[in-house]
Amino acid sequence: MSKQKFSPAQREAIWKAHDGKCAYTRTLIDVSSFHIDHIVPEGLADDPQAFAEARATLKLPDDFDLFGYNNLLPCAPGSNLQKSSQIFDEQRAQYFLAIASGKRPKIEENLQRIERRLARGKGIILLQQCLDRGDLTPDQVSTFLRETPDQVFALLESLSFVDMEEITRIKNADIDTLRDLPVKLGENDDITGLTLTSDSGYQCEVRSCREYDIAISKGYYPQTTFDIKMSAWFEHQSGLLKALQAASFPLESYISDPRAGIIDLDLMPFSMFPRMEEPEDGHQSNETYQDKVDDGTLVVKRIRHNMLRVEEPEGMGQQLTEVVRADFDGDGIEDILLFEYCYATRGTMGFGGIRVVTRLSYAGRFLAIESRLVEP
Repeated sequence: MSKQKFSPAQREAIWKAHDGKCAYTRTLIDVSSFHIDHIVPEGLADDPQAFAEARATLKLPDDFDLFGYNNLLPCAPGSNLQKSSQIFDEQRAQYFLAIASGKRPKIEENLQRIERRLARGKGIILLQQCLDRGDLTPDQVSTFLRETPDQVFALLESLSFVDMEEITRIKNADIDTLRDLPVKLGENDDITGLTLTSDSGYQCEVRSCREYDIAISKGYYPQTTFDIKMSAWFEHQSGLLKALQAASFPLESYISDPRAGIIDLDLMPFSMFPRMEEPEDGHQSNETYQDKVDDGTLVVKRIRHNMLRVEEPEGMGQQLTEVVRADFDGDGIEDILLFEYCYATRGTMGFGGIRVVTRLSYAGRFLAIESRLVEP
């Protein structure tokens, strides 16, 4: 039996980093009962001479840590008991040590995420106790959960501002500053702003997300086909920044392990696809994007890890790009924020905005939740 003790968070972090599989047999292992094996036996710590001989035989550095993540692998109980205190030959040891070393960054990342989740869970329990005692109102609890200025969100799709490097990580405390930066409108540096028009015919040019939001609130709108297309850049970036201001780290997720996303067409409800006409009698189909690809209604034009582009043979096209994952509606469950761009396949019409989808169980499909977003 191992002398080294692991916290529940460490066990979960190791298990997740290895995709819930035994490192030796590649079979699925239960998170509640798997073993953690020391590739180079931990018992050598009690015998310095034997440990030195093993380091020499296996060509390990003098500072090799028997108890570090570089020497730990998750495995099925039977595999661990069968291996016992056996020392692998150099080739096998180096092979498994390389696997363990490669997973170390993921373990450490998982551990930080799990510890944040646990800390947040403890905080929620304390808040609930305060709420039950009447020390706080429901509105105060909600505000506290949303206002976490040190949160940092990693973006799968970068943001571009004029004369700046692309942004791939956003700290909550920096969002207000980003709203005042001029938005980079595609690859054409000659286009420096967006023209918006009011019903009375007045026009204004906006360059930042804040300017765009203020103009829209005053009744200005993109009037021409070109302006409507270009407004997608502002709809995307302004929508993202406003959503992140209200976002928090999730307490649970049905999309992270195993990972699910927009390229899982069987999880995507066809009701999200833009239609030229409303369905007859307002009927909403339960069909998925995969169903519509199978029957020829949709054609997949492009797909990558965080992007999907589909089109009707003659009609509308849609591009969805996954940007960031967080809890956007305050229910504690992880959601996905998407950049959406819709266009006519035979015409010049095009427009864009953000969509947010969630998944409420491992058996469920994605569900659009824009109507339930928490307002910042």
